Amino acid sequence: MSFTILCSFVLTFYVVIWFFDSFFKSCMHYPYYAFLDGTGLKIGILNFSWTTTACNRFIYRWSKNLARILRKWFNFGYIFTIGLFLPFSLWTLLSIIFEHFNDTIQIDNVFEVKAMLPGVNIHASDFWVYFLAIGCSSIFHELGHAAAASQEDVQLVSVGVYVFAIIPLAFVQLNTEHLNSLSITKRLKIYCAGVWHNITLAFFALLLFFSAPILFSIAYQTDIGVRVTDLTDDSPLRDARGLQVGDIITSINDCHVKNSKDWSYCLHVAHDRFGICTSAEYIAQNDEIMMETIKENDVVECCRKNDLYSFCFEYMEPKAVVDSVLPGQYSCLKPRDMVKNKLIKCTETNGYSCPRNMHCLKPSLHNQTYLIIVERQDDNAVLYLGLPYDIHKTVFVDQYFPRCAIISFFSPSQFEKLLRYIFIFSMGIGFLNVLPCYGTDGHHIARSIIQWLAKYFNKNGDFITFFTVFTIFVGTGITVPILIFLFYKAIFVDDY
Repeated sequence: MSFTILCSFVLTFYVVIWFFDSFFKSCMHYPYYAFLDGTGLKIGILNFSWTTTACNRFIYRWSKNLARILRKWFNFGYIFTIGLFLPFSLWTLLSIIFEHFNDTIQIDNVFEVKAMLPGVNIHASDFWVYFLAIGCSSIFHELGHAAAASQEDVQLVSVGVYVFAIIPLAFVQLNTEHLNSLSITKRLKIYCAGVWHNITLAFFALLLFFSAPILFSIAYQTDIGVRVTDLTDDSPLRDARGLQVGDIITSINDCHVKNSKDWSYCLHVAHDRFGICTSAEYIAQNDEIMMETIKENDVVECCRKNDLYSFCFEYMEPKAVVDSVLPGQYSCLKPRDMVKNKLIKCTETNGYSCPRNMHCLKPSLHNQTYLIIVERQDDNAVLYLGLPYDIHKTVFVDQYFPRCAIISFFSPSQFEKLLRYIFIFSMGIGFLNVLPCYGTDGHHIARSIIQWLAKYFNKNGDFITFFTVFTIFVGTGITVPILIFLFYKAIFVDDY
């Protein structure tokens, strides 16, 4: 399912509920409004929300029962949020600006921030994981505000869930007058509690993610390869000579694959150019080179144009070898037959050296084309000519092998995927809410910090008003365009 189909589905869903909402409001005016008031539902354009007071008493009692622990928890949380996470977020925002708008500064080796959208850079089949991860991150964020407010005896008016398009967001409504009457420190605890909860949830998810192989080791085997679980319809490896669902991949270009981490790493290093060690006897018996070679765009073609299974290979012999072939010599060979028994690589790093009586042959390819040899357990290797990213994008693998057939319906990989998205979205929600941007927690955090500074330097209300407006204006003016740019880049620019 593509991004366009997903958007069409979402738009159709909201058109349908808008139609029924308009119909009931016109034909069943009083009963329908009574139903909306009783359930707390509200329907708008591309959004709907649900509000309730049923959880208020439970949250209040829960926070009071754990008052001593939660007091220390939120004290540490607001210090960590303001002292470490806020400077980190501001540095990240500035880094994004320099990364995308200053060609002389290269920061993309440190990190790269991307907008994540189902059907664009998240597979549409992962929609439920996307939805659940954002929902959990948002609910845990608002639970932090509610618990911190209850600690300070601030009235909790209601809690609810707001869904904009496909993005679920939880919210809490507090008694504003009571909240504003608190001291600056107590207000900062409440404002920072949501971000603090997102940080802790993110790192808890990260801890579980790295512990998953150990936690599931009783029921599942790992480190024996990765199993192909699915291929996209447009996958270049989806054919009779390509990969099949259930294949166990053991190596990529002689890079051993034991788990999902190795799978990603080996696809990354598949960009390294290499040669294949081939015996002199095989070359003499199978070389089909044409009498005249053709060189186009620095690529030598020495095979017949209608030959789909042969490549032109260049001899890459180390200079120290006495009986080496002179540079510039080529042979036309079938790479599938060359690696039929075993792939022996020769690279520039090791001087293109091969065992005795073997030559190092490097395929003559375009700069953007790579020969990728995927070796499978109990089957012949699959050869692919293209980009490693095409494999990463269109082939789905699983590193868990169930020890018994009863549990084969569930894979811990789905649980790992959920944890990975919870980490990403929880950190993202915390990042956006700590920045001094209008309408976020960062708005209130910045105002409280400025009030604290005004009190420390004995400044009047004009100082607070000016610097609050200035900070929020600058923060919003920087953050919003960056977000728009990241979403535009994800949809229209980047080819994920």
